[in-house]
Amino acid sequence: MNLVNRKDDHDFLDKHRLSQKNKFIICLLFIGILVLVLFFGNLNTAPGIIIGSIMAVVTLLMPLIFGYTGLMVTLIYSIIGITAPFRFGIIQGDPYYFAIAVFILANFLGSAIIAIEVERNKKTQKVLENLSVTDGLTEIYNHRYFQQRLDEEIARATRANRTLVLCMIDIDNFKMYNDSYGHYFGDEILRKTAGLIQNTTRKSDIACRYGGDEFAVILPDSSVEEVHFVMERLKEAFYSLRFSFPDCHVTRTLTLSVGFSIFPDLAENKDQLITQADAALYQAKYQGRNTIQLYKN
Repeated sequence: MNLVNRKDDHDFLDKHRLSQKNKFIICLLFIGILVLVLFFGNLNTAPGIIIGSIMAVVTLLMPLIFGYTGLMVTLIYSIIGITAPFRFGIIQGDPYYFAIAVFILANFLGSAIIAIEVERNKKTQKVLENLSVTDGLTEIYNHRYFQQRLDEEIARATRANRTLVLCMIDIDNFKMYNDSYGHYFGDEILRKTAGLIQNTTRKSDIACRYGGDEFAVILPDSSVEEVHFVMERLKEAFYSLRFSFPDCHVTRTLTLSVGFSIFPDLAENKDQLITQADAALYQAKYQGRNTIQLYKN
């Protein structure tokens, strides 16, 4: 998942936000055109004006609701709507019909502005949604999304009568490297580890940063053998990573420890699943690190 820079988000919003002044000008434009239609028209055309105004509102609502798709509908209506009054204006020489044509054209321009604004707001909303569930450093899912997604996957596993595995992953000796070389190099370790976890796990798995140097991976409908296969592949890939440090005075090697538990075989609910996976991780640490441990009572 690519994370859009927060500063770019603010620049995007400032650049594309429709100002209050422009909104006021657009309102005056439509009111002015409507006054012209009423001024050049006759009293017996009032029903037609009312119907036309209702249609104008509908054509404005189409792009507001459906974006560019609604704008295409408005375009077709505008082409049809402009043709008749423009032809009558030429034949009869009545400026009233020209005013109607101008009103329909202005209405379409307003619809186009609305459609553009709606589509830009959709893009902005998507960016903000990605930011809300993405870890700013590692660019994988954050702890908030982990909690939300774990609830969903447990509910799905319960309905389908299937298993759900939660793996907790910790970088061995990370604190030693972070303290020795500084946070810049520590952040680099976290970024590379997160990218590796995301690239080596399966498409159906959900990789998240749980906090600090600890990561969580949700594996739907997985057996113990499958979990060991995926995590062993991850450990081997991590061991092959090359980090550039200023010197080599730290003697201990960076490795990964993994602990996991299974719902509903071992854990009965979400809280138990997290607690057991975390306990299994500490068991892996206690056994000498760089190991994969299934939760044991």
